[in-house]
Amino acid sequence: MKFLLRHFTDLNLPYAFAVKLSFVSSPLLFGKAMLILSDDDYDVVGVAGFVYGTGTNSYEDRHICQVEVAYLRPEYRRTTLFMQGLLTLLGEIKAGSPEVEKVQFWVAEGQSEEERLFSKFTALPGSERHIVNGLACHQIPFRGLEDYCSRFQRRYETVEGSK
Repeated sequence: MKFLLRHFTDLNLPYAFAVKLSFVSSPLLFGKAMLILSDDDYDVVGVAGFVYGTGTNSYEDRHICQVEVAYLRPEYRRTTLFMQGLLTLLGEIKAGSPEVEKVQFWVAEGQSEEERLFSKFTALPGSERHIVNGLACHQIPFRGLEDYCSRFQRRYETVEGSK
């Protein structure tokens, strides 16, 4: 929580403080959260948190995993740490609820830097993007995202194995 509060304005959530705080804290109360540490000094450089289901459906639609918060400090965003974090996140989602079919997250519409990344996800078969009140909801089939990311997992294993 301390890490997220320090980087609160960087989350770009267009809500009042109380609503932002609920998104940040809900994975701690109702789902799962993970810290992303640097290999060098074990400093916290990012966090991610998710819940099974959506508030709209009283969290009964557990085939949807909603990522409530994901933040990686800017200097780590163009490193392999992002993909390694995503691979770990997918592993946690699968371990906690094998029936998840879809991963969903919301972002402010038009975040240009992030849109390049999000467009890779929405290009996956079966993915959708909806605009609601200035927010973009990205819905990605879990298996498609897992397959996409597994290509990177194989690269990391090859690099690690050659050391």
